[in-house]
Amino acid sequence: MVEKITIKLPAELLELTGLTSKNLEEKSLLIWILALYADGKISLSKAANLLDMKVDDFLAEFYKRHLKHMGGPESVEGAQKEYDLIKKLTNDK
Repeated sequence: MVEKITIKLPAELLELTGLTSKNLEEKSLLIWILALYADGKISLSKAANLLDMKVDDFLAEFYKRHLKHMGGPESVEGAQKEYDLIKKLTNDK
């Protein structure tokens, strides 16, 4: 279930960022979920799922912003997958 909430922001934020209200909603959701993942409050797969993204696309967004992850994987297999993916993403540059 999706519950909509209303947040009042100064109208000039749209002007300053050049975003539309729809873009602002999407960007806000992305930033919020990135922060939840960074704080270890949600798993990598949950974060990607909430944004309807592939895990590697989510990690690319995460590391593009130079964020640090405070949580840990839920299993050894999860840790290995995350390590392999991060290694791939950082070696491709």
